[in-house]
Amino acid sequence: MDSKHNPIQALVEANHRAAQTMESLGGGFATALALAYFRADSNNQARILGAFPELFEKYRRIAEELRELA
Repeated sequence: MDSKHNPIQALVEANHRAAQTMESLGGGFATALALAYFRADSNNQARILGAFPELFEKYRRIAEELRELA
């Protein structure tokens, strides 16, 4: 099942794109947080997402806007 039909997979992919965007466009803290997210297992990724939901939401929006421009 692809991410269009699996909302959980779609969110995982959106979070991954957000972290990629944080790493490339974010400030020092956002970049460090993205690197921690990439190195974390799924349980710790969930903890990072839970601790900084507004930051990930911001970068999910930015990543989506960048995808639409491409």
